[in-house]
This record gives sequence, structure tokens and C-alpha cells, in this order.
Amino acid sequence: MEEELFGENAKLIVSEIDGIITDGGYAEDEIGNIIYKIYNSKDFDAINELKKYFKFVFLSSDNKINYNMCKRRNIPFYWAKNEREKFEKLGEIMRRYGATPDETVYVGSKISDHKCLQTIPNSLCPEDAGNYIKDICFAYFIKESGKGILVELLDLLQDRIKNIKKSE
Repeated sequence: MEEELFGENAKLIVSEIDGIITDGGYAEDEIGNIIYKIYNSKDFDAINELKKYFKFVFLSSDNKINYNMCKRRNIPFYWAKNEREKFEKLGEIMRRYGATPDETVYVGSKISDHKCLQTIPNSLCPEDAGNYIKDICFAYFIKESGKGILVELLDLLQDRIKNIKKSE
């Protein structure tokens, strides 16, 4: 039997934001309000390209700064505040987009992503995610958080994109 390529059946990409297109850090004021985050702009170009071939959504535990960024950029956004809620929301997202776990790619980096990463066969995390996360993923990226993770994902999915283009 021929070995399947990464993402061979992929049609949905679900990604966390923090620790993926950011380095996971943020500026916080003295009462705990997050003031700003720094996003990797190259990842937004990659998202626009990925959206041509896949359904792409963000699933994040920050519903303020990340929500507003997604709204401005027309990227579907789902919010869940902990691991249990993320796992439940992932199920809702897959049902909404008509995707099975085998047709989904999950990109995460946080402890709250653990159950989602464990459930999705095509799960990935940044190189600096830590072994607790890396050990359950299908693979991990060469790059670290905030250093072009979704650019690297676009590269990894080139075979799937070629197959999609052939079938059009």
C-alpha cells in the first residue's frame, strides 16, 4: 500500500494564532490588559494563498486582539478559552465545514491545543513548542513560533495543492 503524503486529503486548516503567527508574547499593561501583539506579515500572505485551496480558520483562546485582527483581515475566527472548549469547538468547526479529522490539518503550540493536536492525524506545531506538544504531533515545523509557520505549512501542502489544481 502506498504511504499517504502529509495533508493528502486535507480540505480544512484550523490554527491557533498565539505561538503560530506570533511568538507567543504580548505587551500587557499594569492591570492585565493586552496592549498589542506582533504578527508575522508573511503568514498573512500564506493564509491568502491557502484560502484559495482550503477552508482556513483560526481557533484561539484570545477573543480580543486576535478577534479584531481576524475581523479586519476577513479570516474566520472561533474562540475557546481552554483545552476542553477548544476540543468541542474543533468538532463544531469540522461539522460546519464538512471535514473529518483525516481531512483536517491542525496547527497548535499551546497546552490548550493538546487534545486537538492528539485527535487530528495531520497535526503540527512549531519547533519550539516543547516536547509535551511535539510528541503528540504528526510532525513539527523547522521554524519557531512567529517565524513564518504558515509559510512553511503552505510549502508542506504543495503536493495537495497541485492535486487540487489538476482536478479543477
